[in-house]
Amino acid sequence: MSDPLATLAGFAEVTPGRLDRPFLGLHLESAVAALRDAGMAPDDIDGLLCVGSMMGESVEHTFLSEEIQDSLGLHNLSLQLGVQLGGGSHLAMLGVATRAIQSGQCSAVLCVSAGVFPPIRDVGRNLMTMTCHPDYELPYAPSIPTLYGLIAQSWLDETGQGREVFAEAVAAQQEWAVGHPTAIGAGAGPFTVAQVLEARHIAGPFGYLDCSIPCEGGGAFVLVAPERAAGLRHRPVHVVGVGEGHTHGFLTSMPDLSRTGAVRSGAKAFAEAGFGPADVDLAQLYDAFSSNPLMLIEELGLAERGKAVELYREGATRPGGRLPVNTNGGLLRFGHSGTASGICGVLEAYQQMSGRAAGIQVDRADRAVVHAYGSMLCSHVTVVLEGS
Repeated sequence: MSDPLATLAGFAEVTPGRLDRPFLGLHLESAVAALRDAGMAPDDIDGLLCVGSMMGESVEHTFLSEEIQDSLGLHNLSLQLGVQLGGGSHLAMLGVATRAIQSGQCSAVLCVSAGVFPPIRDVGRNLMTMTCHPDYELPYAPSIPTLYGLIAQSWLDETGQGREVFAEAVAAQQEWAVGHPTAIGAGAGPFTVAQVLEARHIAGPFGYLDCSIPCEGGGAFVLVAPERAAGLRHRPVHVVGVGEGHTHGFLTSMPDLSRTGAVRSGAKAFAEAGFGPADVDLAQLYDAFSSNPLMLIEELGLAERGKAVELYREGATRPGGRLPVNTNGGLLRFGHSGTASGICGVLEAYQQMSGRAAGIQVDRADRAVVHAYGSMLCSHVTVVLEGS
């Protein structure tokens, strides 16, 4: 057992979809449910972290953490902070909370994020303004799939593979989604690789099914000091390693289109954990597009360069496999909740490791790696978890 840095004590998750509930209300709903799951009251919390608005939410929520604090009656805070690293915000938030607990600044931190991802036709221009360099990218009016497609095609060219390898990831994650009661993509039934490849073309190597599903959603989790683990209601799941890797801010500054900061963040997280990628039982990897899981599997050391597809083809990432990946279907098939998208990975890992999976429960879930990033594959954060 590695030395625990902090311990997950409870969680809540908003069912993804098109939800007719207010932005702040989604946060409060998640926070209250997470506290209940952890068996804690507002006065037990001395740290609050949230993710700032990003996807067009009203400016009235500029001071979101203050709104949450007052609405919940959190009067004993030693830490209150909003974090913004795009899709990497939620693992960065977990990292900040972990370090605050390590230092003694806090003993129980509530982390919450809920968000919206409107249809691309409604927010496409805003998305590009946020993610593109104002001088070198935005004037050329690219789309998100086009920019991701450049990265994905570069990786395909370097590894000598075709787009069918991405379809393997989609088909595998759809199998997990079909077994999950709230995954948005569950109703479509199982996919074959051929069906994924036949979907209408979007951009570069991507078809329609290679793209994540926009929705509303989110959730919350409570992180406590490890010495409180013995009194928890559920199996304690410990944070044992956290790492970050930041190589660029915009696509045009990316040093190598086929390599990202995940190499650095993963190495740091595993070094702190004291064990390596070969010891991991499951992985939750941020997958805005179908290229991401394969690239990240390799960059985190779960497979050699160009060999990730072999895990998919042998069934290792599917239910019953030796390395389950994105066990709720991932952003591709569970749903991509915009501002809150990155929290889904840690919530799914915690559910699996505490034996409370909403969908298909994996057979062995003692050690997990969770990875997310912001914007155009920048702002990478890796978290390694271990159960008691």
